[in-house]
Amino acid sequence: MGIAIAPPAKKIKSPKQKEKVWTQAEFRQLPEGPPFFELEEGVLLEMARPRGRHQKIIARLLLGLVPFIEKNKLGEIWPEVEVDVTPVHTYVPDVTYLATEHLGRFANDIAIQGPPDLVVEVLSPSTAARDKSRKFNTYHKAGVPWYWLIDEELLITECKNTPEGYLITQIIAPPDPFSPQLFPGLTINLAELMGELEAIQAEEDPHE
Repeated sequence: MGIAIAPPAKKIKSPKQKEKVWTQAEFRQLPEGPPFFELEEGVLLEMARPRGRHQKIIARLLLGLVPFIEKNKLGEIWPEVEVDVTPVHTYVPDVTYLATEHLGRFANDIAIQGPPDLVVEVLSPSTAARDKSRKFNTYHKAGVPWYWLIDEELLITECKNTPEGYLITQIIAPPDPFSPQLFPGLTINLAELMGELEAIQAEEDPHE
């Protein structure tokens, strides 16, 4: 497949943006949300809280990844932890993975310092544009090796960092299983996992 080209990043004025130029040290002093924020080049951006299906996708993805990563002692993976991607970018990806040899980047247990080995963003109406443009470019320039984008219909786009840009290595849509290049030997059928969860919920509430 060819090189994925992100659209040009644009500054978008929003009533949720703050006028003050923030540093990461000041960002760290904010009280715990809500509201919740990310930091982008000195701009504080308020993040909308994700919908239920968005959170369900994250939970199902972790259900597929965590046992494999732990069994093979590959590293650690987290949902929604802060990442100081660069000195002026602090993001909170939906899922973040660090290989064992890079776990020192999360030594302070507050924010990962520098590029994770994998970042996953689940697209939603309020975040899709940034995830596919600004964040896409920032993650690439910072040296994040792998970037996965998942939409709410479970379409998975796997991108690998190359000097020319992120290379789309796979685009997987249900019912096809997803075999990540980062984790040889792992196969995730996210649609099946989602279906299993919905079946369990239906059994628990037969009147739904």
